Amino acid sequence: MTPHHHKLPHHQNRRGGQVAVFLLVAFVVLAFMVLWSVDLRRIVFLKGKSQDAGDAAALSAARWQGTSLNLIGEINLLRMLAISANDPATEDALTNMQARLCFTGPMAAFAAAQQGAKQNGIYVHPDYTTIVRDHADTVRNTYTTTSAGQMLFDEPYPGAWTDYANMLDLLAADGIAAGADNAELYTDTDRAHILLNRDFYEAVAGRNWCWFFFNHPTLLAAYTDHSFWPPLPEPEWAPPFNAEFFSLFVMPVPFVLENLVPETITAAAVVEAGLNPSLITTQATEQVHSWYVYQSNRWQEWTIMDPEGEESFPITGPVRPQYNYIGADAVVRVETAASRMTPGLDGSSRHDTILWTAAAKAFGYLNEGNDTTRPDIWSLVIAAYRDVRLIPIDAASGGGNGAFDLMWMHHIREHLPLYVAYGTREANCWYCNQLGTWEVASFRQEGIDWLDENSSRCRRPSTGGGGSRGGGTRRGH
Repeated sequence: MTPHHHKLPHHQNRRGGQVAVFLLVAFVVLAFMVLWSVDLRRIVFLKGKSQDAGDAAALSAARWQGTSLNLIGEINLLRMLAISANDPATEDALTNMQARLCFTGPMAAFAAAQQGAKQNGIYVHPDYTTIVRDHADTVRNTYTTTSAGQMLFDEPYPGAWTDYANMLDLLAADGIAAGADNAELYTDTDRAHILLNRDFYEAVAGRNWCWFFFNHPTLLAAYTDHSFWPPLPEPEWAPPFNAEFFSLFVMPVPFVLENLVPETITAAAVVEAGLNPSLITTQATEQVHSWYVYQSNRWQEWTIMDPEGEESFPITGPVRPQYNYIGADAVVRVETAASRMTPGLDGSSRHDTILWTAAAKAFGYLNEGNDTTRPDIWSLVIAAYRDVRLIPIDAASGGGNGAFDLMWMHHIREHLPLYVAYGTREANCWYCNQLGTWEVASFRQEGIDWLDENSSRCRRPSTGGGGSRGGGTRRGH
């Protein structure tokens, strides 16, 4: 018998094909969900690692800042004894040691920050390393440049600039993983110009017309073109008494000790240091000598940390009086690259950069009878620092400098001078792109029209706001 071949109905063939397509689509979707889940877990993990590394780096640097300040303060006391004993050789050696500590202390803090970051899994950042290496060359070749027999900056002690450059070179040779984001270099300006204010660019990008209403109410209507801007400010050219990375902000100043510091304070500090206060004579306290003091323009009341203050900083209560000061602190920046398994729309591989910034500060106090006071209250540096703590970025000194924010620093140092002079803009610069948006007359008119109708709706923040009035803050920590 001849076998019969049964042919499936056409609709059954079609149904089988649909099932195959459905299974294929489901498999692809499932594969993308798995890859996306892996990417998400990886990014969350790396963000936690970056936070741990940044926090550890900031705390390590701040701890060395506190240690260095304590050493300088103790040497102030030892110098009182040396002066009282009429021992100029010892007094000169101690003074030289203080001048060196103003550089070796911050450099030790910088090195400690690198260890804190690297031990938490952060790799060396080539561009960060280049910044430090380039500044070492600047210190070696520019600070020592002589004119009429004078260096650009007088050395705090003989050979200071060579020593400083060598320390920076050693750090760069090991590689920089954590940038000192509140570094202040001699070429920096006071950032008073609106084009040196990042809030301006963010207001343009977000069409935050209320920022203009509160901070520059006439700018939208008055602006014409790039020639409208005033010249960029010149560098301040302040001679550095301290290393520019994690500075201590202390300096030697000649004065009569008893005219500034009560005898009870110096006696209490001498006793706490384990020394004999009876050995200190009027030769040390009633004559003019140079003592290391806190720079009064940097060590001040911590005004931003006030929930009722102008910035309405989001804290639950006032800072205790003995800790209510701002001065030396450490702000660090770390970056981690996170590659994605999920391909892009064009099939190419992608990666993200995870950024974490952290700030920390050494805390301490002086004993004054049964009370405690701020360590900088009498200007004289005295050993007082007992602990370190993380602090909000926007409450740190120079927390918004972004010295290792590569895009920002390229913009203000390389792009802005050309823009102000000629109106030219760099195509691959986010900040330049905002300037391009700003130049469009219809954009500015949009802001004028919106404010004409809605300016009454603009409100300064009643809580929060950290970084700038009327504009919030770029960071939440």
